[in-house]
Amino acid sequence: MRVLIIGANGQLGKCLTDTKPEKLDLISYSKEEFDLLDIDKCLEKIDRDKPNYVINAAAYTAVDKAETDKEIVEIINAQNPYKIAYKLHNLGGKFIQISTDFVFSGLKSSPYKTNDDLSPLNEYGKSKALCEKLLLELNNSKTIRTSWLYSPYGKNFCLTMLRLHKSCLEKKVPLRVVSDQISCPTSCFSLSNVCWKMINNNEIFRNNQKIFHWSDAGVASWYDFAVAIGEIGLKFGLLEDNSKVLPIKSKNFPTPAKRPCFSLLDSSDTCDLLKLERNHWRFELENVIEQIEFIN
Repeated sequence: MRVLIIGANGQLGKCLTDTKPEKLDLISYSKEEFDLLDIDKCLEKIDRDKPNYVINAAAYTAVDKAETDKEIVEIINAQNPYKIAYKLHNLGGKFIQISTDFVFSGLKSSPYKTNDDLSPLNEYGKSKALCEKLLLELNNSKTIRTSWLYSPYGKNFCLTMLRLHKSCLEKKVPLRVVSDQISCPTSCFSLSNVCWKMINNNEIFRNNQKIFHWSDAGVASWYDFAVAIGEIGLKFGLLEDNSKVLPIKSKNFPTPAKRPCFSLLDSSDTCDLLKLERNHWRFELENVIEQIEFIN
């Protein structure tokens, strides 16, 4: 079996590589090697490599910058992933797309189900929602929505908070973090496991369900997540002490892109179909932070 990863140098791509099952031929392209703005070269690689599966772990994820970069965001996150999936469809291959909780408005008070209406608040979410709608036309594609991804690699909230805990402690100032946005942190390792489970389960791509949800178990605000990162960073010796973390309202931390205030995902269908049990997000966070050797 031949699996091609787009964005292999990103945090999810690296975790997919780390957790690759044995007896699997992995083709890994960095975002530079597989430039989603150069679709002709991308399709040439698909035609040449003829993978059985493609996992698209690449995306334009700069949520705030996306507000003024709409055209490029739509090309990278929607139009060209669809063209790759369509090419694969003609070659007999299958496509896994990673989407986001940001396709929802955040107005619900219970976890979002896979068939809930989409109503994104920002350009990033709109581009991901568009890709989902395009891929529904193809029977070779599955989309996994996830939330608040982090890992030991790249740029993410966990690594940023570890640095801020350290710097705020040195400066003797509190760390202020938004407390009124609610969802669930998700380890890239647990999401990688879901991707590999889908590929190793022949029934999944025969199933009519095309949208899946995956997050780790539990619920948190960014504030809760930041506090836990400090506690666990201290436990594993990455921090000498915890800096004080203060909760703030989103209105006191304005950003160009609006975020949903509640975007918890209901992952029960995915658990049932793949026969998986989710770990609590703090358990997964410990596993990730334990792998971090130092704070840059």
